[in-house]
Amino acid sequence: MDLTQEFLNLIELITDKYDIPSVEKIYIPNPKDLTNDQKKANFGAIRLKGGYTGIFFIGLNNEFHEVTKKTDLKALLKEDPIKLALKFNSKSLFNRTIGLGTINAISHYVFIHSNFQFTPTKHILNDISIQNNDIIGMVGYFPPLVKRISSMGNKLIIVELKEELIYKSSNWEVTMDISKLIECNKIICTSTTLINNTLDNVLDFTQDAETFALIGPTAGFLPDPVFQRKVDIIGGSVIRNSNLFFDRIIQGERWGESVLKYVMSKETYPGIRKLIEFAK
Repeated sequence: MDLTQEFLNLIELITDKYDIPSVEKIYIPNPKDLTNDQKKANFGAIRLKGGYTGIFFIGLNNEFHEVTKKTDLKALLKEDPIKLALKFNSKSLFNRTIGLGTINAISHYVFIHSNFQFTPTKHILNDISIQNNDIIGMVGYFPPLVKRISSMGNKLIIVELKEELIYKSSNWEVTMDISKLIECNKIICTSTTLINNTLDNVLDFTQDAETFALIGPTAGFLPDPVFQRKVDIIGGSVIRNSNLFFDRIIQGERWGESVLKYVMSKETYPGIRKLIEFAK
């Protein structure tokens, strides 16, 4: 089944069990209002009443901002959150982005009501237990990770969509050739592949990898659909203090203690049906 449809089926299951709160706030940064040193300018957020918050990524291209200019955000606030979540099935980048953000907010609601215990993470490279002979694949360019992996001396293959980033050195390269991932035994992949609907394509070239980690602030969703595939680890962010988070994101500041960075594994995740059983 298509990954998008599996997320929609998940939302349908949730709405059969829960009364999801209404939308309270949507924040989308205006690139004209942001300065170069504002580190989190590529992210927006949607909050449901009660503080349940989902993060979404908006930096893929100019299409999102062009649609935003023509969109009445006040009207979006009045929409049923389930209808917003179902926009994830759209071909429109804007709608898919808002849809995933809402799925993340609804997931936050379920996690809280099931008393799910997140496991904090210090660094994704520790979570995937990199060894000296590992060949690391990276989908999406994560500069801090590239720097650290380079210092470790492991071979690193980075798959990117931007031709201007193509580069090759003695032990790492940036390429547009996704088939290069076949050479890698541990993969780190950006969660924005859900927005451009390319995750399944990536997974076609990583079936033999020992570990596949899907990471990023937008990976705040219930992971059932991706754990049913060859995704072993989720590295995401959950909101700890919604008011502080919105203060920080609106100011373009680092989120700091307003969020908890966590790691979740396929082996220990109980599944949505168990979470529903545990619900308050």
